[in-house]
Amino acid sequence: METARQAARAVIRFITAGLPQDAASLETIRATLGEDDTLRALARIKTDPETSEYAPLTALLFSPGPEALRALEPALAQADLDAPSAAALAEAVAGHFSQNRVPLLLPGGARVDFPAAKDDLRGFVRRLRPEATAPQELRTLLARRFSQELALTLVVLLRHSRLKWEPAQVFFLAALLERAAPASDNLPDLAAWVLRFLDTAGPALSPREALSRRRQALETQLRQAEAQELACSRGSFEVRMSQGLRLGHVHGPDVRAEQEFLDQACALVLGLPGEALGGKVVRDLGEIRDLPGLEALLRTGF
Repeated sequence: METARQAARAVIRFITAGLPQDAASLETIRATLGEDDTLRALARIKTDPETSEYAPLTALLFSPGPEALRALEPALAQADLDAPSAAALAEAVAGHFSQNRVPLLLPGGARVDFPAAKDDLRGFVRRLRPEATAPQELRTLLARRFSQELALTLVVLLRHSRLKWEPAQVFFLAALLERAAPASDNLPDLAAWVLRFLDTAGPALSPREALSRRRQALETQLRQAEAQELACSRGSFEVRMSQGLRLGHVHGPDVRAEQEFLDQACALVLGLPGEALGGKVVRDLGEIRDLPGLEALLRTGF
């Protein structure tokens, strides 16, 4: 449990310095309560934070944002906790602040003390996902190949994925990260897509088959998007309705962007262009003359 205590000290130090609040969350709280002033909105939540109206807003205050995730990742990675140790971490943090108010750090630097309940603090720790540290193999690879800033961004993504880190998933991601350009601008976006893809593909992963199935699905969606765009160019919504034309909405740019990610992953992991996953692949083999058995080969096929 010593690792849990070390991680708890890091989390407590972070919260004591002021729990950062983002403008979007505070705007949601003000809009929900019908208040124009943030301090008045927080004062209303303080009156009874466990009511059905206020409890979700309190949870919003204690949801770690990007700053918290990045600041606490090194301590959580070093601790590498399992589920029981993560629960012990949550209890240690909740117990430390049980008689104290938690400072909230508002945009602009203002601080507001908030009477947090133990469940609020447990929820904050739970949302950090301390038990979901990425495998050492991937963390070592990230530290070796990428800048400290980019490696931190990627390891936070890994922690907050839904993967259970089956061997096939680790292999796929390790192959991609090993071959990706260290200075690639879109690597975080590509890694985020790959994590979603691996989660959807499931633990029994066959990389080529899974990528092929997904690309075929995207090609179908692109055809639907093109048909939709064509129909929209030929008549209004009312005209299409009168003709009995029903088209499900497919946002073409999103599908094309996902296909680009898939093709990048295919090239990095399999060494193949995305087009090679689906239909026929045509290669120019040059001119062949007087090859023994050529006529038989052409009759029987390749």
